Amino acid sequence: MPSICLNTASAVTGLSRRTLQRYIQEGRLTAIRGGDDGRTRVELTALLTLTGNRLTEPERTLALAADQGDPGAQYEFGVWLLERARPPQARDWFQQAARAGHADAMCWLGRDLVLGEGGTRDEAAGSAWLGRAAARGSALAQALTAELGSPSGLQARAREDLGALEQLLDAAERRVLLEALQATAG
Repeated sequence: MPSICLNTASAVTGLSRRTLQRYIQEGRLTAIRGGDDGRTRVELTALLTLTGNRLTEPERTLALAADQGDPGAQYEFGVWLLERARPPQARDWFQQAARAGHADAMCWLGRDLVLGEGGTRDEAAGSAWLGRAAARGSALAQALTAELGSPSGLQARAREDLGALEQLLDAAERRVLLEALQATAG
């Protein structure tokens, strides 16, 4: 049966690692120790049954691939977490994928760090990640970087007006998306 590490189990269920470890101590969940990576793992089906969480087959496949270290899956898993309003956990997955060289993950990690949605705000680190993604050809990262350097972006940054900054970045994202849709429509 497929198993996942406790970090992935926490992301899938929304439960803390501490709660999952308590479930293991209480015998409600069985730990699989000493896997290939040496981390404590739990059987995915048993976890879902215990917590009442449901995953579609594509979501299950995504979680397993992310857990195994696939950067593309880690990025998609981060997006999946954002869709469930869990930015701190999404940041962790974007960071893993970004460190492995995934340009889209670099972009989303950079955006998150600039705005501080998933944790501590770090504009310098966020800008650096956006720069790396832009250098790898990410149209979104290029647009976000340009927006941060625009007069409106510089003003919002100087005032530390995160609401205005978020609106500017959201508008840039919409423009890039619209351009991509128009390009594919031919």
